[in-house]
Amino acid sequence: MREKRRGGQIFYIYNNIATIKDKKSEILSILPNMKIEIMHSQIDQKESIRIIEEFSEGKFDILLATSIVESGLHLPNANTMIIDGANRFGIADLHQLRGRVGRSNKEGYCYFMVQDKNKLTEDAIKRLVALESNSYLGSGTALAHQDLAIRGGGNIIGEAQSGHIENIGYALYIKMLEDAIAILSGETTEEKINVDIKLTVSAFISSDFIREDRIRLELYRRLSKAKDKAEVYLILEEMEDRFGKLDIPTKQFIDLIFIKLKSLEKNIKTISNYEMNISIIYNDDKKQVIKSPSRDDDDILGTVLKFLN
Repeated sequence: MREKRRGGQIFYIYNNIATIKDKKSEILSILPNMKIEIMHSQIDQKESIRIIEEFSEGKFDILLATSIVESGLHLPNANTMIIDGANRFGIADLHQLRGRVGRSNKEGYCYFMVQDKNKLTEDAIKRLVALESNSYLGSGTALAHQDLAIRGGGNIIGEAQSGHIENIGYALYIKMLEDAIAILSGETTEEKINVDIKLTVSAFISSDFIREDRIRLELYRRLSKAKDKAEVYLILEEMEDRFGKLDIPTKQFIDLIFIKLKSLEKNIKTISNYEMNISIIYNDDKKQVIKSPSRDDDDILGTVLKFLN
């Protein structure tokens, strides 16, 4: 009712298609003046599009839906969410769901409702406490680590839910595993040559540009594995097509990838800078120093790229 009074709309998440119509009747018995539409995976695409369009136009108050709405929706006027039976969802699902509210200049509210908190399992309590404790912007990474700690990382091919993964992190564990499998299967016979780039620039895939942590991590992985400029340009084209024009930190991260690829071609092992002085060290320990016009990020990156080209 508070959301209705301020002219907003509500998501009600109920993840049971078989009884979702009963849930609609239950809500209407409490709030008979509310307009409610139902959406779930068994509704055909054309009808789903109609429902979302009408919801975005404010034609009804409550979208009663399954977790099908957890990603890809931007509805700035819907800023209250009630998740029924939140203990039956995973951390990632709940985090994605609550990301559907608070997407404008209005404060968003997301309520995790449970039938009986005294009957919750230990893991369910841990999940809900983790979500309550990590509700700040950019908390996805912290939640991913807590989710892994709750469920256990396992050893991929066995039953045990323990091992070195807890100490070194999931991403590094997977990379080490991939490298070890490649060596044992004869796909690679020697360690890859790498380049150490230590430039004092702000270069990262910005959460303002791509909000979803999962997508950002996947792009980091793909860009780090890119073998040439053509592959990077394909990924760059995909990013711009999906998310629009790159912001400055993201563009500068792409520049770092180009610097890395060019450095590998030229047998460079380290590029670093102290203020405007940029040091380049080759694999044979030969050293070269170049100077940037200023300490600005774009000047440092531009000077390095110009030198390498």
